[in-house]
Amino acid sequence: MEKENKNGKNKKHDGFFRYVYSKPANAKTLLSLARESNRELDSILDGVELDTLSPLSGLFSEVQERGESDLAFRAKSAGGGDLFVGILLEHKSYTDKQILDQLGRYAFNIMVNKNDTDFRWFPTKAIVIYNGTRGWDPLADFRRKNRAKFQGKDLPFEFALVNLSELDDERCLSDVNVEAAVGALVMKYAFDRRGLSEMASAIGCRLELLGNFGKDCFLKKINLYLGEFIGEEDLEELQMAFKSIGQRMGFVSAGDARRAAERSGRRAGMKKGMEKGMEIGMEKGMEKGMEKGMEKGRAQVIEFLRSQGVSPEIIARACELK
Repeated sequence: MEKENKNGKNKKHDGFFRYVYSKPANAKTLLSLARESNRELDSILDGVELDTLSPLSGLFSEVQERGESDLAFRAKSAGGGDLFVGILLEHKSYTDKQILDQLGRYAFNIMVNKNDTDFRWFPTKAIVIYNGTRGWDPLADFRRKNRAKFQGKDLPFEFALVNLSELDDERCLSDVNVEAAVGALVMKYAFDRRGLSEMASAIGCRLELLGNFGKDCFLKKINLYLGEFIGEEDLEELQMAFKSIGQRMGFVSAGDARRAAERSGRRAGMKKGMEKGMEIGMEKGMEKGMEKGMEKGRAQVIEFLRSQGVSPEIIARACELK
């Protein structure tokens, strides 16, 4: 595995995260996959209708003006009516001791319901999506210092850490939302080249379901945002997974079939061309050989007639005979 670092390069992980999970359907899939093995996440999402996830806009929040959080959504409470909650999704690829303070600022500055004149802040559920290589408990120091409680809770917002290393690979590979599930797997193995290499064929099989355009676009995004972390060899492994996917995974895509037909056509054309060329060449060779033979034969006849004292006029008339 590669070591974590906190330089600007890690922001590219953020770019990939926002590209995939800014879509509410993809965010819902990620949260649904994660809550299956994460009790804290499952608890804070209990009572939230994830089907109603929608990005926060300037009409409801200051997220666009400030641009602080990775992603901010609102969703209806399962209690009915117009009760909404705010959901912050913050990505981290390294441990950060300032994360709680950061989330506190976000909750205050971003989760603002401008349409509500009585209670202008959405009840906030802050979720950190983590794909670093170290174990991390963001609340450890907070608990150790015995910070004051807020209404019986540690923080003035609900919190859960999602460590992508805990996602179940098979569950992700079977999810119908290919883009969201494969995106999670790619981020899970972003620092684990061996793990990604072992997953390449299975990931390639799933991405085939996006079609040629969707697959190529997704690969380009992986290369753009995660290329320097994953490495050229691993990206090439993903590319190669598509080229041989029909043989390795038991099916042939339309593109595979077309390319196979083209190769077969070229081979058949070359074979036919060679056979025709040999046939024509043999015919021409025989004709040329016969001509040379006849010329040699005439020369021998002429030489014989001359040796017998036949006059040149008679020899010339004899040569004109077919």
